[in-house]
Amino acid sequence: MKESNKTFKIWKELRESTPAYLLIAPTIISLVIFLYIPFVNTFRISLYNYKGYGKLKNFVGLKNFQTVLSDKNFYRAFGHTFQIIGFDLVFSLSIAFVLAYILFLGIKGKRLFNTALFIPYLISNVVVGCIWRIIYDPNIGPLNQILDVLGLGNLKHAWLGETKTALGSVIVTWVWKSIPFNMLILYANLMTLPSDYLESSMLDGATSIQQIRYIILPYLKGTLAQLALLTVTNGLRSFDLVWNMTSGGPAGATNVVTAYIYSKAFDSQRFGVASAASIVMMICMISLNFIVQLRKRRGESQ
Repeated sequence: MKESNKTFKIWKELRESTPAYLLIAPTIISLVIFLYIPFVNTFRISLYNYKGYGKLKNFVGLKNFQTVLSDKNFYRAFGHTFQIIGFDLVFSLSIAFVLAYILFLGIKGKRLFNTALFIPYLISNVVVGCIWRIIYDPNIGPLNQILDVLGLGNLKHAWLGETKTALGSVIVTWVWKSIPFNMLILYANLMTLPSDYLESSMLDGATSIQQIRYIILPYLKGTLAQLALLTVTNGLRSFDLVWNMTSGGPAGATNVVTAYIYSKAFDSQRFGVASAASIVMMICMISLNFIVQLRKRRGESQ
């Protein structure tokens, strides 16, 4: 009798949970097809000396990983990637917060101002790369022409053609592209801030700086942490904008991890090495995300 009751409960639970399983089934299937199977196949390719065509024959084990981890260009590409991420974290989030705060305070033509600021985010990275490549052009680019008009011709450069200015130019473009999204998220969260907080602080004689420091920034702490996580993730995946502007040049001055992987795979036809590099990059992404989430949870628990 007890066994029959236990069996009945199990069947009842399965019947009740069947709709939930059916609802999440498409997501699970999509993850398996587009994430887990490609990852397993990538790891498999990383164990072979593979040129991108034919069968996997020349098994080399972990040699491709040793090749990647001993390649100075790989670490240089990682350094460039983290420079982009670092500047994006500092300048993009800071500028986005200032703009969001201005919109929150309320200005004339706020809707037009908000729309104009958000337009760069709507443009694809490929188009943004083309636009800024023209801006930086040493002959027809408006940047050098403006410097001439201002009497600052000595500051003119072939911005994307010189090793000392290429990476900085790419970083400026990357930050410009990422500001609108950060601004929109911060502005949306500022709009949920209870007005009682600010009104009470004003009655107590708090200045705007004090309101930002003790009320607004603590309120946005979780949002800023999430945006930082997205910034790191997007920075590690940076490719289309960088490749469209410089193709990793000149002399590897703007080579990022994804460009390194692309070059190894399609220029050198070393798909095994490229696969190993992509797995190393994925491990770094997961590790960074784990660290950020861990710090976020510790901050929430305090």
